[in-house]
Amino acid sequence: MQFINYFFASIISFSGLIIGLMLAKIAPEEQKPLEKYLFLARRIILLMIFILIMFYYFDSWFYVLTLIAYFAFLLFIEYKTNDMLKKSMLVYAVLGILFFLSSKNTNLFTIESSLILLYGLPAASLMCKRKEKNQYKIIFYNIGFVVISNLLFFL
Repeated sequence: MQFINYFFASIISFSGLIIGLMLAKIAPEEQKPLEKYLFLARRIILLMIFILIMFYYFDSWFYVLTLIAYFAFLLFIEYKTNDMLKKSMLVYAVLGILFFLSSKNTNLFTIESSLILLYGLPAASLMCKRKEKNQYKIIFYNIGFVVISNLLFFL
């Protein structure tokens, strides 16, 4: 895969966060009734990301154990951290690593990048719902996804 395609795919995947921020800005009255569904959607999409990448790397125990360790780390962060901004920053850093790992297979890469885009929608809506109202701060803290995924491409 060429770097330019990979770079634009990472930008498009990250744009789910930006789209989620725009949706939260357009319809703030819908955030309260949908809060429990957004939490559920965020968790289900994150689980789907890990399950699909584990199916691809199922033949290598090293990768499977590494992915399980990443998932356990995210579960620990999910339940021990109350700050949505810090939680999202760590999750997007791990998603950058998973984005790179999925680039070995074109079909998996397409599915994973789409799921990361979909993950950004409820994640951004929940961050806007909470105390964090500054959208630029949310984007700046989560840009680690693009940085990590593109740096890993060159290694």
